[in-house]
Amino acid sequence: MSELLAESEYTSTIDAPIEALDLTEWVFTLADDEYQLCSQAHIAAGASTDPAGKRVSINVEKVGNLIISHYNEDVSEKDHCRLVSTSDVLTAQGGRTKLHITWELKAAPAENGRCTFLNRVAVHATPEFLKFLADNKIDATQAQAAMAKDLEAHNAEETPLFAKSIERMARRR
Repeated sequence: MSELLAESEYTSTIDAPIEALDLTEWVFTLADDEYQLCSQAHIAAGASTDPAGKRVSINVEKVGNLIISHYNEDVSEKDHCRLVSTSDVLTAQGGRTKLHITWELKAAPAENGRCTFLNRVAVHATPEFLKFLADNKIDATQAQAAMAKDLEAHNAEETPLFAKSIERMARRR
């Protein structure tokens, strides 16, 4: 795996029992308007399949830069979903590059029929990203610090809103 640039992990409570949750179903059926309710930075979401028939969650969001992710399913369980993407990044400088992003969701039973929800995002450099920094004379340490700050703020906002969205889905089941 390439260099870790930023990582963020937040938890929230879902007011529904673990048996009512299906994180993987939620990710791959998340409606565009519901996705947009989960963060001011969320622009669009959709779903597709890759050539092997595995599901893909497509997310467009502005976390510092505009990011278009094609998340491929890696772990697909009701209480654990991990997705990986080589995401396109459109930068403020007008350039385009790529980042490797892992998005992981987990749920664990908690007291009183509730669950603890974990939302974890890890961003790794790609060769294209490192070349982009060098070509544009961007200091890697400054870029990494800005990315970590933007990711932390974004994850802090979206995690409790994702938890509420998952809770709404669980209540409809």
